[in-house]
Amino acid sequence: MKKQLPLLLGLIVGFFAVIEFYVPHYYVGTVKNHLIEWTLVLAAGAYVIGAINILQVNLPKVRRRAPDWEYKIVLIVGAVAMALIGIKWHTFGGEPNLAITSTITKGAVAGDVAVVEVSSDELDALVNVGPTMARPLQSGAGSFEVPPGKHSIKLYMKAAGYTEVTGEVELAAGDRVVVTGSPTMQWGPSGRVFVWMYDHVFAPCNATMFALLAFFVASAAFRAFRARNAEALLLLVAAIVILIGRAPMGRSIHPLLPEVSDWILDIPNNAGRRAIMMGAAIGAIATGLRVILGLERSHLGSD
Repeated sequence: MKKQLPLLLGLIVGFFAVIEFYVPHYYVGTVKNHLIEWTLVLAAGAYVIGAINILQVNLPKVRRRAPDWEYKIVLIVGAVAMALIGIKWHTFGGEPNLAITSTITKGAVAGDVAVVEVSSDELDALVNVGPTMARPLQSGAGSFEVPPGKHSIKLYMKAAGYTEVTGEVELAAGDRVVVTGSPTMQWGPSGRVFVWMYDHVFAPCNATMFALLAFFVASAAFRAFRARNAEALLLLVAAIVILIGRAPMGRSIHPLLPEVSDWILDIPNNAGRRAIMMGAAIGAIATGLRVILGLERSHLGSD
């Protein structure tokens, strides 16, 4: 029963996934949406299991001082740190106040204008009053002369990961309004710390890794482009023509080289790539049918 029930469930869900493409009934669409929601729940659970698996695999190696155990510490610390940073700590205890507070004093200004005075706890905040361009506050404060009427006010930070504080005031000639508000630093996937870690830690490491891959590609190309047989010779000639034709000096060597290079990429290369994609699609269909029909049971733990 431990294997028959998963096989039956896979059969039902698999056939439904195929049939729903051809049955435009609303009930089928409802069931499909429910299945997608269940899939998201299972995916979230898989992430949790993956995090637990990282600890189970790497902590024993750190304790045993296995080879490269120092990198395991970096992996664990980085995973835990990003998990904690990804929590929206700023929402604990309620959402922050995202509206400005204002106090209007009637007849405090001479002339036919009104004055908006803005203050913020964030000393480097930017402010928009009406259609004016963004202006930085000087030591957390700023003053604006505006015509009478209704004006929108927005306080925000230039750096990503902060909330915007917005509001609206309606002023008559001679009014002075004192506006206060402070953009709040966010946590979570769009928060300031998470964005900083991604931009200044993950992105440079990612770029470094791909930059190092260039040397491995060059080494692999040197070994692969040896003309040991006719197929390797054909690959070598095509690679040389494309490299020279795509380079700026290619047209200087011969005006037809760029056109030959484009022809190789557009015709033979596209034909081979499409054949590989069709073969992969047929293989995926065959594997899916084997799973649905119960012929493939490796996901159940059997050989």
